[in-house]
Amino acid sequence: MSTPENVEAAEDPAASPFARVAGVFGSPGPTFASIARRPGWVLPIVIATLLSIAATAAVLPRMDFDTAVRERLAARGVTMAEERVERIVEAQKKFSGLGYVWALLANLVITFVLAIVFWVSFKAFGWDLAFRQSFGITSHALLPYIGASMLLILFVTRLDLVNPADLGDLTHSNLGFLVDRHEHPALHSLAASIDVFTFWVLGLLVIGFAIAARVPRKKAAILILSLWGLFVLGKVGFAVLFR
Repeated sequence: MSTPENVEAAEDPAASPFARVAGVFGSPGPTFASIARRPGWVLPIVIATLLSIAATAAVLPRMDFDTAVRERLAARGVTMAEERVERIVEAQKKFSGLGYVWALLANLVITFVLAIVFWVSFKAFGWDLAFRQSFGITSHALLPYIGASMLLILFVTRLDLVNPADLGDLTHSNLGFLVDRHEHPALHSLAASIDVFTFWVLGLLVIGFAIAARVPRKKAAILILSLWGLFVLGKVGFAVLFR
């Protein structure tokens, strides 16, 4: 005998995890409606994590730690003995393997934090939203960033060495590459925020949370874009203070 949940799943073409992942790119409205009814998050996190690990495997062997260390010291006007500089470089190489640990955990941690921020923000306005819905929508809305990971792998494998500070500009998916990060750190950070994948993700977040919270897309957009704007301002300030 079929239960109501089984009947609902059978009638919902976006009920399966794989259908939802595909639906994010092809039919986000019905897909997020399905996620709002029956939240899930495992598959998008797994996919994003695998791409993150692959990108880390491509980037780490090509990291130019020597240039990065010397560049930071020069920016701060710090003069240091060559032997000490080399020790710092070697220490960074030694601990670079921790990048794989971060690649393994980053997507889950970032999604969890963002889901909490969105959940608390929507609840603060009195809108009906469960945390499971917030987590499911956020995990699926972030899927376009796998495109950024694939582009990074494509571009970085063509290089012998890459300065870690230049990784964000390699793919040219944002406007950061048009601004010198040494001369104009604040403007570079701001330009880097004008990103194709980020706008795609923001659009999906608006669609998903408007459906889940049962609010007009305009209201969801104002809240989500305001949160993003605060993040961008914080990032710009950080770039100025710790250039």
